[in-house]
Amino acid sequence: MNIKPFIKILFPLILFFFSGEPINGENISSKVNISSKENISSKEKCVAPAEIMRAQHHIFMKQHGHETVVNGIRTKKYSLNNCINCHIKPQADGSYPKVKSKEHFCSGCHIAAAAKVECFDCHASKPFNKAKLESEILKK
Repeated sequence: MNIKPFIKILFPLILFFFSGEPINGENISSKVNISSKENISSKEKCVAPAEIMRAQHHIFMKQHGHETVVNGIRTKKYSLNNCINCHIKPQADGSYPKVKSKEHFCSGCHIAAAAKVECFDCHASKPFNKAKLESEILKK
């Protein structure tokens, strides 16, 4: 008896029945403790409403990355640096959360959605502090 056809049919059925509730832009906030206004001051606003950002941020960032890398067009609207500077805040002890921890703004949702965060393979996962860097250089 050939087992491959049996596996091809049974495996997807098992995944379907035992996968649980799908995670999407509408229900991610119930799975992760992130409100639409968290980490954003009253003066600043995100580039799109929270519901749209939760569902489509990867599309905006991919398009922006393509515009920047391929076409050389740099804008701030969907810049990852702007996202990091606004959403990644220091913890009580002054350190920034590690990118693989649930406390990191991006990773909190990505962990809940079982999605890999690839942005930080190349980009910094915490805000760039120019004043701190300059003071460290002056100390040397």
